Amino acid sequence: MSKEIQLSLTKENSHNITLPLGQGSLSIGNIGMDKKLYDVLVDENLPINWDTFNTHFTGSGLENKEMYPYGDWPRFFYYSGNDLGFIKWTEKRKTEDFSWTPQKSTIADFTKVNIRHLKIQSKNVKIGLKLGKKITEFSISGDIENFDIQSNEGITSLNIYPTVSNNKTYQLPVLDQLEQITSLDISINPLDQPIDCLSLLQFKNLTSLSLSGNLTNLDCLKKLEKLERLAIRYAPNLEKLPKLSSWKKLNSFIGWNIEETNGKLLRTELKSLSNERELEYSTVSQLRKLIWFTTEYGIPFSAWEGKNAKTAVKNYKATIKKLKKVKTENEAKKVLIEFTQIFNNLPQIETTEREDVGEAIEQLRQIPSFEIDSKKANEWFDDARDY
Repeated sequence: MSKEIQLSLTKENSHNITLPLGQGSLSIGNIGMDKKLYDVLVDENLPINWDTFNTHFTGSGLENKEMYPYGDWPRFFYYSGNDLGFIKWTEKRKTEDFSWTPQKSTIADFTKVNIRHLKIQSKNVKIGLKLGKKITEFSISGDIENFDIQSNEGITSLNIYPTVSNNKTYQLPVLDQLEQITSLDISINPLDQPIDCLSLLQFKNLTSLSLSGNLTNLDCLKKLEKLERLAIRYAPNLEKLPKLSSWKKLNSFIGWNIEETNGKLLRTELKSLSNERELEYSTVSQLRKLIWFTTEYGIPFSAWEGKNAKTAVKNYKATIKKLKKVKTENEAKKVLIEFTQIFNNLPQIETTEREDVGEAIEQLRQIPSFEIDSKKANEWFDDARDY
């Protein structure tokens, strides 16, 4: 079911949109952006009338209008554009979640906004920010080095989702105005360059730290002596992670989708720690072989297009499931040959695409519980293909 909504975004009743019934969010972009990514597009040269949302309510908001004099729908905003009028509007309108991606360099004053969770993304633009005490949680993503936090009146919870370069390690830039935070969540893709944990020591008051992705210099985290909660997810490398007992105040540890060798050691450490002190929710689960991170996040068909891409990815994922069940090398050989032959029926397999299929074979041969020689798997590939 769907619902039609009329909004006076740029002039009286300028936009009519149809949304699924019960959708609590609204995404706004500029004309010329991908229509599939936004609920509504506006002319970037026209100011937005944010007060148009004052008369829009959720079901519970309708029952308690006196509590929401400026409306309560949408609860979540996603805005890509340069109109700063939303800042003044959210000073009076309590907003649960606002995500903003400016399209040009700007300076914005959020000291008086009433936004619970403010999220800002930089895509090759400089963003100067002043932050207010009513912001409970703050997230920055994209080009983190382009953020200039000019003042902070009390934010203690920070999430960082950086776009990383091709350097050997990623160093988080110095964020002076945020050094007093007590909670940090930082995340990158497990196959990206690793985050250098040394750059996290600028936040010396951390009591809660959540890390996701490729990590290096984990040993330096021992210096975060106030740490009470630590979570590590989707981590293919846990080399030199300090023993859990290194943190005297640690009362919660979560390890999830982490490499299995160190993961098994962490299980033992966590059990030992639970005998020494009372812990909050803690677990070490979903231990993974290193090849899992490659097959899950490094599917070698990302550059393919159209029907060939869909067929390739579907074939790849189905083959992984089959290889997890095989018991012998002959069974694995049969599955890999079937995988290879699917591509014999695809039109116009170019040289680079043939190399992608070969890379897939190299990844897939590592899925079974027993070892398959790389040279042997490549021979099966060459014998079965006609491209």
